[in-house]
Amino acid sequence: MRWYSFIVVAGGLVGCGGKDVVEEGEGHEAMTQVSLAVAATCGNGLVEEGELCDSTAAVACPSLSALYTAGQTVCASNCQGYEVARDCTRKTGLVAETVRPGLRDSQRWGGAKCNDGSPFAFKFSPSPTGSKVWIINTQGGGYCDGFTNACADRGPLLTSKGLPADRALSNGSAGSSGILSRDPLENPTFANANQASGHYCSSDLWTGTNPTPQPVDGGLKLYFNGRLNARAMLEILRRDYGLDDRDPAVKVIWTGESAGGQGTQNNADQLARAMPTARAGQRLWIIANAGWMPLNWNNPNYTQGGKGDPDPVVTERLLTLYRAEFSPECRALAQAAGRPASACFAGLPAMAAIHRPLSKGGLGLRLLAATNRRDPVYTSHHGLTNMSAQTNAAMQEWDDLMAREMRDSGVRWLFAPSDDPRVGSNKLHGLYDRWKVPFKSYNPANDVCDDPYTATDYQDMVTRFFEDPAPDTSHLKVCFSGEWLP
Repeated sequence: MRWYSFIVVAGGLVGCGGKDVVEEGEGHEAMTQVSLAVAATCGNGLVEEGELCDSTAAVACPSLSALYTAGQTVCASNCQGYEVARDCTRKTGLVAETVRPGLRDSQRWGGAKCNDGSPFAFKFSPSPTGSKVWIINTQGGGYCDGFTNACADRGPLLTSKGLPADRALSNGSAGSSGILSRDPLENPTFANANQASGHYCSSDLWTGTNPTPQPVDGGLKLYFNGRLNARAMLEILRRDYGLDDRDPAVKVIWTGESAGGQGTQNNADQLARAMPTARAGQRLWIIANAGWMPLNWNNPNYTQGGKGDPDPVVTERLLTLYRAEFSPECRALAQAAGRPASACFAGLPAMAAIHRPLSKGGLGLRLLAATNRRDPVYTSHHGLTNMSAQTNAAMQEWDDLMAREMRDSGVRWLFAPSDDPRVGSNKLHGLYDRWKVPFKSYNPANDVCDDPYTATDYQDMVTRFFEDPAPDTSHLKVCFSGEWLP
């Protein structure tokens, strides 16, 4: 059963089209119109909507970044960034810079802030070898709303104040494990990639666009601007650091775990629209780890935080609190399935919108989704923690719902184990800290896909996903399912 069939069952509809779904021709026409509009104004000396710079005046490279030691550069002919790769001399070796976009350009990125209003920060580490592969990571750390999850006890997660100052340099990389490791033995495929990792301090699954601080628990009033933070990180990488959509060798992976995995999928549309040439060339990859929750879960005995509200009610509240923004593609698919826009926080419509081709209302990106069907963070948050007969039945209900969503989504690359977090030490949430732990032998009885695929470990699976030459992501073809640890 695919997403189309899900729509028939859940929404009582005969299709997922209608005026809300962007067809391939319409999408290309819209993109062309935007490109023409930008081209018509690029070069007039005014930085307008759709432009990141617009001037023929030379700019000193060190003024753009502490990573540059010399050189002068100019805005590129398409007004999408400076010619830093051509003009700027950069520090050598393993080095990382802390970037606070709101302090670089308050007019453009002033909304890129943490819950407490302090400037959002990310780390950028350029490739030490000149690689054209880029890894963009959104960090995880849960969410809060002051009701199902308290905000007052999140502490450092509310702020970037403890991180280095803007333009501060440090030795090393933007991250330390998994796909962000610089160790070629641990990470042979991506050790030399350009790296950017955004600090998660918005508590909103990287979806918020709310300019007004909102009252929550503990007398706090918090900003929820995660999507604006993600946008600022992507824009400054393009403007000042050489992430250039014109370069046919550029390849971009956007990834994250837990709330960061949801941030990955919730901002895939921003990457697709910022890099239209790379998208057309199938050079954009989305890897969402531990970011899948079945948001149509509605068991009254097992609710988020034990507050009694079904998940659709919780997510509607989050949408309002955060003023969450989702892609038009996900909203259209959710609407066609009879589900609210808040279903785009995670799960079926979000995943389907990423990998479905433009002709079927999706973003047409390559997607690897990796989530334990019985993820201990999500199940325990719903109270699925004991071994009673009632809880065991509910846990199986959860597992079955996850399996149905994964089948219906049509995700082509899928790691979906189902280990029980209530017994033993197998508490799988996230995968990058288990990057090289061997998978168990595949068990066909646990399959949630049509065509099982055997990989040695998660590092092997990510590498094969990245190197897969097949551009077609419109149907389920290759996946992996099984248990987790040996």
